[in-house]
Amino acid sequence: WQVQPIHVDDLVEIVVHQLRAPRALCGRLDVAGPAAMSTDELTAVMGRWLGLEKGRTPVLPIPRWLLAFVTHAGIGPASPESLTMLAAGNTAPLAPLFDRTGIMPRPVEQVLALHPSTSADLAMSRLSPMIPVMRWLLALVWLAGGLVSLGLAPAGSTDAMLARLGLAGTAAMVALWVGSLADIAVGLAILARRRGGALAGVMLMGGYTTILSAVAPELWADPFGPLVKNLAVLGLSLAVHALEMRRG
Repeated sequence: WQVQPIHVDDLVEIVVHQLRAPRALCGRLDVAGPAAMSTDELTAVMGRWLGLEKGRTPVLPIPRWLLAFVTHAGIGPASPESLTMLAAGNTAPLAPLFDRTGIMPRPVEQVLALHPSTSADLAMSRLSPMIPVMRWLLALVWLAGGLVSLGLAPAGSTDAMLARLGLAGTAAMVALWVGSLADIAVGLAILARRRGGALAGVMLMGGYTTILSAVAPELWADPFGPLVKNLAVLGLSLAVHALEMRRG
């Protein structure tokens, strides 16, 4: 893909110039940066700005069909609209812009040099692609928990655990379905990026953990860690909630 990035400061200068111009602009004026570059070249420019040495971070080619799939699934950091704009082309001649405004946008690297990156910029550049991955993994944990309890878990193990809670027969079946549907609802809420979905999972998991700790405390010493692993899910849930709140 070819892009022609312009810094926001230059864009603002052009807009202000047009607002103050003695005559109104008739027609369309394409606003773009000083030079076209590929998205790979732009990525390299941003990498140098972040202080990443060439070759230090591997760059893997991603097939466009795979990028389109993960984008429409809401997994990647891009959006379907951004892919459409990239495919439509994002370059333009500079002569009409300069003739109209007398302003020549600065190269991206020159402008970035005026605003050195910080450790927060580097951290966010690494974290941003992981936000949708974290959300999907957390949602899959809840969806799998609900679906497995309904149809894949051995009936004997489920019945035995419910019996320790004093539940049997219809009461046990109702409790199983309510818990499983609650798990699935939390998973779907997280996938749909509903505010509070991850926190609802934290509260539900807290309830499960409290009950199991009371009726089966030996699970804390189980080598497979069915309860200990809840601590990792707790951390993931709080991270997803915090990052989603940042966007909303």
